[in-house]
Amino acid sequence: MTRLLTTLAGLFAVLVLLEHYAVEREAAREALYGTLRPLASVAEGDVAQIVAQAGNGRTWRYVRVDSSWRYPDYHYAFVQPQRIEHLLNSLLQAASSIASVEGGDLPHYGFMANSPLLTLLDAQGTPLLTARLGRGAPDVRASESYVQLAGADTIYHLHANPAHAFDGGDPPMLDRRIRPRALQSRAVDRISFSQPSPIRSLYREEREAAMPEMPGAPPSGPTYAWIGEFADGARECVAPSAYAYIGFLDRLTWSELRDPAAQAQAFNEARALYIAAEEGSVDTLEISSLVDGVYLLRYRTTGQVFAIPGDKADLLFPTPSALLDSLARPNPYEQVEPYTPF
Repeated sequence: MTRLLTTLAGLFAVLVLLEHYAVEREAAREALYGTLRPLASVAEGDVAQIVAQAGNGRTWRYVRVDSSWRYPDYHYAFVQPQRIEHLLNSLLQAASSIASVEGGDLPHYGFMANSPLLTLLDAQGTPLLTARLGRGAPDVRASESYVQLAGADTIYHLHANPAHAFDGGDPPMLDRRIRPRALQSRAVDRISFSQPSPIRSLYREEREAAMPEMPGAPPSGPTYAWIGEFADGARECVAPSAYAYIGFLDRLTWSELRDPAAQAQAFNEARALYIAAEEGSVDTLEISSLVDGVYLLRYRTTGQVFAIPGDKADLLFPTPSALLDSLARPNPYEQVEPYTPF
């Protein structure tokens, strides 16, 4: 009887130990797979270069110059700030959790031999983080994704999708605006035109704000009238027409970047626009004559030279009717330079 009780006590102790082990193992598994954590401990300010390698083997390198990102291999083209911000926030700020530590699960999560790679480096070229991109979670359009850090089997479920930073360009992510977003252009106050031009200048005048329609409503902001100086005098323009032209200058994009040193001679007899912002800065755009079927544009603020087609060049110097009359819808500026989210 004593032996039986001893045996039962031993079995009970084993069961207790097994249950304790199972509970601890499950708790450890939950801690491993259920804990949200950053993908890596890297400060965004330390990142000075980004190298992206596509599945087809193409590689693109971006560098931070002062406060903006550039693409050195194409005349230091500017990069879209929103896309770089999304890319860095995805890798450095978004939370992640472990999806798997099994190497055999790689195909299930979209990891192949040629999966895209993203490498963040410091100013000396030392890698800070290298991530291999799997599929989106659950699909390519999803805002979450699977990521694997170099040198580790762990697969992370990232609560962001770095792949969404890239567009279909080659190279991707370039800011094709003549006046890049990274320079944070201020509101335009005056534009002066070199001669010959049908207009000498276009400037805004602040008008007294209209009284609120509803009692107690907050006052509206300042309103402006746009004044055009023409050969026969100054006249007030149709406000939507003036704003359509201003908006066109803001989103004007280039077709091709050119080597500034090689194109200097094309601007010997160039016409120019002088775009003055409200804080006093002036952007100068110089427009060449027709060169090999395109017009060249030099942006003095950055020193860059761009090629633009004739239909865009024709709209840089507006006619009096384009400012004094109402425009068709869509207006000519929207037809050659449509609005885009980036």
